[in-house]
This record gives sequence, structure tokens and C-alpha cells, in this order.
Amino acid sequence: MKHIQKRYIYAAFLASAFFLITYLLIKLPIFVAIILTAAIYYGGVLLFKKEDVREFNSENINNYYYLASKVQNESNRTDNKEIIKTCEEIGKNTDSILVSLSQRPRKVEQIFSFFDYYLDIAYKILYKYNSIKGKQDVNSKDKKYLENTPGYLQKILEAFEKQSKNMQEAKMLDIDTEIKIFEKTSGINKDNVKVGDKNE
Repeated sequence: MKHIQKRYIYAAFLASAFFLITYLLIKLPIFVAIILTAAIYYGGVLLFKKEDVREFNSENINNYYYLASKVQNESNRTDNKEIIKTCEEIGKNTDSILVSLSQRPRKVEQIFSFFDYYLDIAYKILYKYNSIKGKQDVNSKDKKYLENTPGYLQKILEAFEKQSKNMQEAKMLDIDTEIKIFEKTSGINKDNVKVGDKNE
């Protein structure tokens, strides 16, 4: 669900190299090499922390407004008023969450992770919906997807509303748990809505 953060990868490489040098070349006792390697790993995680920590700045904020606009633009390609309205509400909640985040910027990583998942999957759901609508021959599986799309988007909107409400109350959602609940109750995940080999 989450990508592996770079600091852990870099720290693992650093610790592995250290272990090979201390155990194989210097020939320290294995338990000493392991203890020192663990210390190097945790030190590396702290050292490379800056590689993963995102800041509340105009570049990042504009990026999420852009992603929200992509969702809205894709919804406007549909002729489904329910979908368009739901996506408008997602956009409003995106704005509300970002305004609240400006008052509590320490929550930036959690909120950005929330947007990374939900704005992305909303866009992909809509992209697939519009792709199916553009097909001449629609099979039963496609028809079911078209019928279910408003429900998928409604569940995404519910996650946005919950996140917005919690932000106003100085609370935070457990993003991983919420995503698992969303995928379980909606029956959809990012693997179901790939839009091609490249990011659209």
C-alpha cells in the first residue's frame, strides 16, 4: 500500500556494506558485527530522513490542487450528474483539508499520504469509467463497473469528509486502516483500476 521510503533502502545498503566489511574483511565476531550493523542501520534511517520527509510548501500544495483538478476534469467528461457532484465535493474537501493543514503543518506526511492514495485512485476510477464509456462493445463486467463507479466515488468522498472533519477537530485518521476499510467495503483497489503502463 505504501511505497518503501528511501531512507530505509539507503540505510539497508549502508548497513549491509558495513556488515560485509566488519565481518568478512575485518573478521569481527558475528554478534559484534550484527550489533554494530544494527546501530549503523538505525543511524542511517535518521541520517537519510530528509530524503522522505515532505514539507508544507507551495510546490507540494499546488501539486495536490493539480491532482484534485485532474479528478474534476475527468468527472466533467462524464454525463453523470451524480459523479460530477461527488467530485466537486471531493475538490471542496481537498481545499478544506489543505486549509486545516496550513494551521497544523506537522500533520503533513499523513495528509500527503492520504491525498497520494485517494486522489490517485479517484482519478484512475474515472479514467477507466470514461475509457469504458468510449468503447463500442461493452461487456457485462464493464457494465457492472459503470454501475458501481458512483458508489466507489461516494466512498472516496466519505473518506475525504471524515478526514476534513477530523482535521478541524485536530485529530488524524489512521490512513492505512482507512484504506483497508475502503478497499474491503468498495471491492476496489489500485490494481483494479490501472490506466496503462504509465501514469496518466
